[in-house]
Amino acid sequence: MNAIGIVFSNIHDNELSVFTKTRTFGAVPFGGRYRLIDFVLSNMTNSGITTVGVVARNNYHSLINHLGSGKEWDLSRKFGGLTIYPPYSTTTGKSLYNGRLEALKNVYNYIQRAREDYVVMSDCDVICNIDYSDVLDFHNRLEADITAVYHRADVSSLSSKNAVTYKIDGEYNIKTRVGGHFSGTQNLSMSMWLLKKGLLLEIIDEAISTGLQSFERDILAVNPAKLKIVGYNFEGYAKQIISTVDFHQANMNLLSSSVRSELFKKDRPIYTRVYDAMPAKYEEGAKVKNSLVANGAVIMGTVEDSVIGRNVYIAKGAKVRKSVLMQGVVVNEGSVVNSALIDKETVIRPRQTVSGSEAFPFVAPKGSII
Repeated sequence: MNAIGIVFSNIHDNELSVFTKTRTFGAVPFGGRYRLIDFVLSNMTNSGITTVGVVARNNYHSLINHLGSGKEWDLSRKFGGLTIYPPYSTTTGKSLYNGRLEALKNVYNYIQRAREDYVVMSDCDVICNIDYSDVLDFHNRLEADITAVYHRADVSSLSSKNAVTYKIDGEYNIKTRVGGHFSGTQNLSMSMWLLKKGLLLEIIDEAISTGLQSFERDILAVNPAKLKIVGYNFEGYAKQIISTVDFHQANMNLLSSSVRSELFKKDRPIYTRVYDAMPAKYEEGAKVKNSLVANGAVIMGTVEDSVIGRNVYIAKGAKVRKSVLMQGVVVNEGSVVNSALIDKETVIRPRQTVSGSEAFPFVAPKGSII
């Protein structure tokens, strides 16, 4: 595919702040063995995009450790491949960037030097398996300037300040709406855009000269007359993560075989960093039902409708239901964990009860002792 990829790893940090105090949004663990950025990178490489720049802002050390040279995504290459960019704005050389356009200023030369003609930009907040080649074909068929990817979703439960929706004018032309009070099923932005490299460089030049920061608010929302901006309706499975509630639901959705079949396709696999670990171990008396359990986990108690990460230990008599336990969590004897999101290396002491609900899951930050 004749395009480079630009991935924004930090844009949505505030939406999962309890998990992003020590890592970027893109590095947040998901589904027992993945990170959120794995889906973005896999979608790009499966679409034939072999030059990808990841824009970081802060807390990006775990991201660098996870991505390494990019070989798991076939991005360890002599030409192109994976590049991770530091978090500083080019305007001062010292301050962190604010907003997507200022982040793009930071990679202006990278985009300019690219041999490819198109740019695919994406955040890390949507779980899906999309073929960007289809988006490019759609873009060229409509002779568009910018193609924005969206999906139909119920936004009633979303925070209006975080929601970006598109109003369809005619068959494909869109008008961007940032924030506001929307309810019901809307055309929800998937934070993915495709456009020509030359146009993006012009937009960045304008942003540098006028101080613009928001791609959605300052470019898409104010230029529908100057630019042909069209919307590509992605009809496959897509789950947007705008809150801890969404994050919990996205993990729980993986327990559905239909969702897994749409996400993890044989011809378009989702890649991640491979860790050498022993298989999960189920001791005598363990009970596991409708759950995903990663390598290295030791289960002695009861697990139902849950996602269990690597090297998790669940002691005899402990019960875990409708919860997400990230790497290295320890649930001691007699404890109960229900509807919870437990970050890495947390220890739940014996005979404790940790309980939330689907609407308000209990959240424990990394390294907690409960």
